[in-house]
Amino acid sequence: MSTDFYGIFSRLPQEDLLFWERFQKLLAEHLSPIIDNHWNRGTFPHSFIKPLGHFVQEELGAEALVFPPKNPLKWRLMKLELGRVDPSMASFFAVHMGLTMGSISLFGSPEQKALWLPSMLGFEKIGSWALTEPFSGSDVASGLQTEAIQTDDGWLINGHKKWAGNASMADVIVVWAKEPKSKRMLGFLIEPNMNGVDIEKINDKIAKRAMENVNISLNNVLVKEDHRLPNVNHFRDINVQLKAGRIAVAWEALGIAMGAYEAALAYTKSRHQFGRPIASFQLIQDKLVTMLEEVTCMQALLVGLAETERTVDLSSAQASLAKRACARRSRKVCQLAREVLGGNGILLEHGIARLFADIEAVYSYEGTDEINTLIVGRAITGSSSFL
Repeated sequence: MSTDFYGIFSRLPQEDLLFWERFQKLLAEHLSPIIDNHWNRGTFPHSFIKPLGHFVQEELGAEALVFPPKNPLKWRLMKLELGRVDPSMASFFAVHMGLTMGSISLFGSPEQKALWLPSMLGFEKIGSWALTEPFSGSDVASGLQTEAIQTDDGWLINGHKKWAGNASMADVIVVWAKEPKSKRMLGFLIEPNMNGVDIEKINDKIAKRAMENVNISLNNVLVKEDHRLPNVNHFRDINVQLKAGRIAVAWEALGIAMGAYEAALAYTKSRHQFGRPIASFQLIQDKLVTMLEEVTCMQALLVGLAETERTVDLSSAQASLAKRACARRSRKVCQLAREVLGGNGILLEHGIARLFADIEAVYSYEGTDEINTLIVGRAITGSSSFL
């Protein structure tokens, strides 16, 4: 692989490298040929769901029903490769498996797990996860406005959610709400066809266009007690998911950077100006080397982190630093890759424009750059800068 300049990935177990190769073949056959068209039209590639589900069932099986996974490296490599090929599908995958299935696995009752997880494993049922709200994003731990009030018949839920991935095609949505009296944070399994649930797709995005994000309105949605996730009561309970999500997004950012660098390098070798390949020009080489440098730093960081994860439970601050470092570097790589292509860099056909746009979403979600900075700052100084 031209992007692995130091052979860093050779340090990974052979079993995981072979798994990665098989996943690359799946994406090359079922996703790469169609994704530009779907991204351009803002449509989801539904034909990709079945082969992806089959792969997860065959390759991961029952281990994918347990969160956090015993071998997170396989999940990391899937996120990397999805980022390299199409970040929209990296988000679809993460919302369905890491967030929705992860919540049910961590916090669900045995009956809830039996009802949902087996069919979700093969993507026969699709999951969504709704935490962020129109007026509560980075401060959602304290600013959650969706409320759940217990009644004789169950729970009455009212509120609004924003950016919920997959909800327009989901069979179940994990909705997070606050109980006003106790201030507990509760999770509920909401089905889109329930009375009072209104889902509106967000259109006109400039990033992650093949991913379906929505606004959700919850108006007096009545659910029975058996729809509440019984083993979660506080925001800190879901930190294990947010921590895993930030590490996964760091791998996605690496994949995006690798894809952008690979496309830029190939283009500069085939593009001729002034009678020579532009790859032979000093200023172009400077940009290519800078891109490779950033990619290599990310590879070294994340492979080292993966080795640490085998024996150590990483902290939230460690996850935040990985996300911050990789999102920043990936953004820089995508910028340089687009520059190298000149005007052609804004055309989908050359493999960079989509990544250039999508990294902007990656830079902001799973903790903004500023929030992750403050999390790490608090860890190293012992002083919190959060208001």
